[in-house]
Order: sequence, then C-alpha cells, then structure tokens
Amino acid sequence: MPETHSKYFFNETNASQIKEGSDVILVTDNFSTPENIGSIIRLAANVGASKVMVIGSADCRESKIKKTAGAAFGHVKIERVSGNNFAAPEGYQLVALETANGATNLYQENLPHKIALVLGNEKYGVSEKLLDLCEAAVYIPMPGAIKSMNVSHAASVCLFEWMRQKLMNT
Repeated sequence: MPETHSKYFFNETNASQIKEGSDVILVTDNFSTPENIGSIIRLAANVGASKVMVIGSADCRESKIKKTAGAAFGHVKIERVSGNNFAAPEGYQLVALETANGATNLYQENLPHKIALVLGNEKYGVSEKLLDLCEAAVYIPMPGAIKSMNVSHAASVCLFEWMRQKLMNT
C-alpha cells in the first residue's frame, strides 16, 4: 500500500499556489475558547495566511491554544490586539463571516484578493463595533435543520472557498 501521509502527498505535483497579490489575514473577535483560536491558527497555516489577529481573548490560556494549533503555532504570525486598538490592516478588505443584515451568500461572492476575514465570538458573533468596520459580510448557506456551526468549521469553509477562487491554474 502506498504511503498516505500528507508530507509525501503534497510534493511539487500536488502543490497549490495562490495567485500573486492574494493574501488572507484572520481576525478573531473576542473568542472565549482557546481551542478555537488554535484551530484558526492551524487553518491559517493550511492556506498560507500572513497572520492571525487575536482581538481580546485575554482569558484564553496560551498552552491550550498552542496544543490545538500544533506545529502551525510556529508558522503563522500571531498578533494580539486590544479591541480599542484594532485597525483594519492596510490594503486588506475587512469581510465578516456573519449572519448579519445585508450579508451575502459566500458562494455567490467574488472574495477580495487581499482579505481580512473577521470571525466572531462563539456565542455572540462579530461585535457591532467590528461589524461596522467591515466592507462586507458573507454567510454560509445551511439548508439543514441546524443553522449554526463551530466558528473554526465555518472559518474553514470560507477560507477554502477563498483559496479555491484564488488558486492558480483554476
């Protein structure tokens, strides 16, 4: 049986390249669960994000974040920001992943090449203050009976849709 480990699979033949000028930054808005921050860091490393901006979340133990992020913790820049000092990264469009008024279907949007994806608190979503800074909001359509998902799962759906749109040779 052939080796199935990802370190063998993702070689030059199966490598992915994002179009030049495209980048993603992930912004977590006052997460209450350190494991979700760790999962976001791991996702950021999966898609080659330039950084993760962690707003608030001071009570989240770094040891739990590191444990969930695994090896990704050393591969992604992590910037801790207080809510009062947050500014949109220059040259990036702030887009909230949120079920807010005016949000559009993720799969019907042409996501920006340089996106700062804003992810909200697990219980309360993106804060109104941060939502007001966003240029757009997108939602994930959910035709099933349950209309919510874990923030890291939702981020994964959105990140890989962004990546699908920005892959070279697609």
